[in-house]
Amino acid sequence: MLQKIIGMIIFTTINTTLFAQHNFTVEVSDLVVDKGSVYLGLYNKKVGFLKEGAAIANAKVKAAGNKVSYTFKNLPVGEYAVAVYQDVNNNGKCDRNMIGYPTEGFGFSKNYRPKLSTPKFDDVKIAVNQSTKATIALIGN
Repeated sequence: MLQKIIGMIIFTTINTTLFAQHNFTVEVSDLVVDKGSVYLGLYNKKVGFLKEGAAIANAKVKAAGNKVSYTFKNLPVGEYAVAVYQDVNNNGKCDRNMIGYPTEGFGFSKNYRPKLSTPKFDDVKIAVNQSTKATIALIGN
């Protein structure tokens, strides 16, 4: 009987930990004040990272002041990466120059600063095993 009770307690603890839902709040700073919207993409795997349509969740927040915040809710335990940009001219895309470098403010989780190419998922992933907060300072604003 005692073994069954201990087994049930262990099973319940593992189940609660593995399947718990958490919030991941992202604060984006260094915005062009009160211009356009900030777009956020949330990714949870290496394959397709930063590819069109690969984000598991997207958000759009109107720029108000020089920072905004958004919470991705009810996420299971896992590793997540966030990519953001500020669409200052409200054309629905991150504008780029002739060589493909963004001309509007952009950023990644862990405040990763790309040197010669976009980051890999492993460069910017954040473990979410409880409610988590990340701050991203935009590059290029």
